[in-house]
Amino acid sequence: MSTLPHSNPYLSRYFAARRWLTLGLTIAGALSGAVIGAALTVLGKVVAEAPPATLSNYLWNLTVFGALGAVASPLITWSALRRVPLWRTVVEPLGAALVGASIGVLAGSGVLFLALTPLGAGVAIVRLSYSHRR
Repeated sequence: MSTLPHSNPYLSRYFAARRWLTLGLTIAGALSGAVIGAALTVLGKVVAEAPPATLSNYLWNLTVFGALGAVASPLITWSALRRVPLWRTVVEPLGAALVGASIGVLAGSGVLFLALTPLGAGVAIVRLSYSHRR
């Protein structure tokens, strides 16, 4: 008997479920990337003491961070966070990135702002991976 996905109903359901999960992770990653893009637009302008963001600033950051989130979310989830509940793979890194960005703004440092944002998300991913290992 062949083990191709279409010849075995159990494998067929497995791959269908995996495709739907990946699609959901892609959409959730794009949305959370857009949220962080909007927040970073505001916080970046504050820390840089620049004039308020224009609509084009927001659209650019929403697009770029949304695309990054759409690509990164499924990759990170399937490679490092397989045992973590799906909602936590989206919410906790997003929250940690926002906390890191906020600390950089409160410190008034552009360097801390740029460094702590991805560091916060990375620490959350590592913590989730560690707390949900076998």
